[in-house]
Amino acid sequence: MENSLIPFSTPLPSRRFLAIGAHTLSNKMLGLIAKLSLMQHVTVLDCGNRSNMYSVAKMIRPYTSDPVRVMCNIRLSRAFTCYQVVAMLQAVTANPPQEPLVVLDLLATFLDEDVELKDAQRLLNHSLSLLTQLSALAPVVISVRPIPLIAHQRAVLLELLKSNVDVCWEEPLALQTAQQTQMPLFG
Repeated sequence: MENSLIPFSTPLPSRRFLAIGAHTLSNKMLGLIAKLSLMQHVTVLDCGNRSNMYSVAKMIRPYTSDPVRVMCNIRLSRAFTCYQVVAMLQAVTANPPQEPLVVLDLLATFLDEDVELKDAQRLLNHSLSLLTQLSALAPVVISVRPIPLIAHQRAVLLELLKSNVDVCWEEPLALQTAQQTQMPLFG
């Protein structure tokens, strides 16, 4: 697999990596999961509930004669609330993996308007502390989408996240803008 599919090259050192981008970032992160799973186990925490493991299976198929074995290298958990994100991270920290941890769309549940901003900040701080612990043992790759305009008051969460990683990669703004532009329904 080409390194151009992902914002970071492998093998990854034990650090905290952050990738920020719109829709195409999801495909890049799935490409990273596919690439990592061909070499070793990988733990995936899907905080946005958008990962498509069928796409990962399609990506690995040309590189292995045993795609089922490779797919078994992926441990996937999903969270539907920011409270579940913290619980997932606590569970992973209790039995830390020695392989890469990929956290997809970390901030998705922290944008929930039913959760007070101060509570979201507290929970995110706790999550970041757990991710720091985990990164001492293995690489941690986190992806997030840009904060939508409707949740602009929660942009502080993205800034908090950025200040708590070792490497930050951001999809070029021109590409994000082009992806967010919608064609008119009627011409």
